Amino acid sequence: MKKNEGFNEHRTFGVEIEFFLKQGTRMEAVDKVLRALRNKGIQANWEGYTHRTTRHWKLVYDASVNYEGLELVSPVLKGREGLAELKKVTEALDEVGAKVNRSCGLHIHHDASDFTLKSFKNIYGMYARFENTIDSMVAPSRRGSNNNMCKSPNTNLEQLKQAKSVEEIVGQIYRDRYLKLNCQSFRRHGTIEFRQHQGTTNYEKLEAWIVLTQMMVERSAKATVQLKEGADDYFNFKKVIRGYAWMGADELQQAAVKFMGKRIKEFAKRENRVVA
Repeated sequence: MKKNEGFNEHRTFGVEIEFFLKQGTRMEAVDKVLRALRNKGIQANWEGYTHRTTRHWKLVYDASVNYEGLELVSPVLKGREGLAELKKVTEALDEVGAKVNRSCGLHIHHDASDFTLKSFKNIYGMYARFENTIDSMVAPSRRGSNNNMCKSPNTNLEQLKQAKSVEEIVGQIYRDRYLKLNCQSFRRHGTIEFRQHQGTTNYEKLEAWIVLTQMMVERSAKATVQLKEGADDYFNFKKVIRGYAWMGADELQQAAVKFMGKRIKEFAKRENRVVA
């Protein structure tokens, strides 16, 4: 069994946080947010609307978010240092009263420059088997294909097994970027994007989701995930991503796994479901 090597301090990631401020105009909100970020030592600029990658945090408008929505996009981040910077950002957003609702999403990019054909098969195969479990970690509005901004990949395992190239997977099978797991960003940025999580400015939720999704990426990049159907539950999901201490998960990863397990139970309780 290939063991978990712990949180990868070298695999880069990026964060896109959608939010809004209820009071004032959009530009008044922009000024407020930028001041708060800069007071925390965070380099940030208003970019209007752009997809270009920057070395600073960029604040852009987002038409998909209610109340003249905004999106805060990180530069390339890495390791615990990147997480620490993200924590300062969430503190600044809390200070200005940033809000989220069902129109907001959270998007996480992980570097996939080392992904091969097998890696893409691994991660989409993992999503195919455990989509219901992953759904149970997020708000009901982000499950199944309930949201057009993060639809189910609807993976056909036989089609995935037969794919002969990365281009076939990216250019044919999963060519819609508005999926829970978006590989179109691989062409532009060399990343794979997790679009499923509901909007949040809560650092604990952000950290747990980043670490958990990185575990999925690491497992896909470095091992073989069997492309098959099977038990779709959190216990088996944790085994596949090597989420247990005896499998090599470090303290940060164990904390993320524990946090997401609590989220599953919290959502189930709200919906009057029983989770073992």
